[in-house]
Amino acid sequence: MPKITTNNAGGLLVKYAVKIVISSVLSILVLNSLCSFVVLKFDIDLAVLQYAGTAICVISALIITFISLSGFKNNFLILSMISVLPLLIYTIVNFCINKTDAVFIIIKIAGIVICAFVVSILKSSKK
Repeated sequence: MPKITTNNAGGLLVKYAVKIVISSVLSILVLNSLCSFVVLKFDIDLAVLQYAGTAICVISALIITFISLSGFKNNFLILSMISVLPLLIYTIVNFCINKTDAVFIIIKIAGIVICAFVVSILKSSKK
């Protein structure tokens, strides 16, 4: 059995960080664009946007963790929690700027963490 080397660890970490950043930005951008298109096209009341924002955060958390965990074989829970950190920061900053209802921020944060946990369990069961 060959020795395990860490020569590629730096490249792997950079690749992981790039996957997190790109998937976070693209998922939020695409889902928000899709939501705004639907709201404008069907003339939906703006009160529904708080619920849509919560759904966007949860779906984005699923997308980000699935994309960022591809290529890894262990430590899924830690890696999935790290991968949703930019989304959590985005959600908290968005709450601080917009001053929305505190219930929605709690639901969003809980949903993001639960999605990361569920994806890590799914990935570990497929090993």
